[in-house]
Amino acid sequence: MAYRSLEIANELLNQPGAVGHLTQMQLQKLVYLANGWNWAINGEQLVADPVEAWDYGPVYRDLYDHTRFRGKEPLDRPISDSDSEAVRAFGFRGSSSAPYRASLTDREKAVISHVWRRYGSLSGAQLSSMTHQRGTPWFATYAKGRRSATIPQDLIQRHYDDLADRAQASAA
Repeated sequence: MAYRSLEIANELLNQPGAVGHLTQMQLQKLVYLANGWNWAINGEQLVADPVEAWDYGPVYRDLYDHTRFRGKEPLDRPISDSDSEAVRAFGFRGSSSAPYRASLTDREKAVISHVWRRYGSLSGAQLSSMTHQRGTPWFATYAKGRRSATIPQDLIQRHYDDLADRAQASAA
């Protein structure tokens, strides 16, 4: 099942030590990585939202609209609908202020835990640099002059399948 980027972001924020550590830029990249690795490990898309090729890497617009107000500061709590840009700009109140939550399978939880353990200590700049490498789905989309264009899920799936195959071959 695919979830909202906000739900997966909160799953990452629920990891030990994440709140007060992760910036919105780091969170964007970690959600992207979780989606990619879920393709490779579980064979399905984790994040339903489209991901766009922005200057600093892959961005989920809905997640950006809920976290942009933090700038470069770490998030100090999970994300809720009270964080939406509409609420902040116009004072509109959503239906609740409960944090977004996903009903993840154990396998999906394992992917998110793995992504957190492997990449959670990297800075936003380091994570952005990873996504900018030649041959990545972001690079393929952005290099064609398609800034802010949606990065196709099939590119993400193929890229992470290839990374998993290479990791498995080097471990053998």
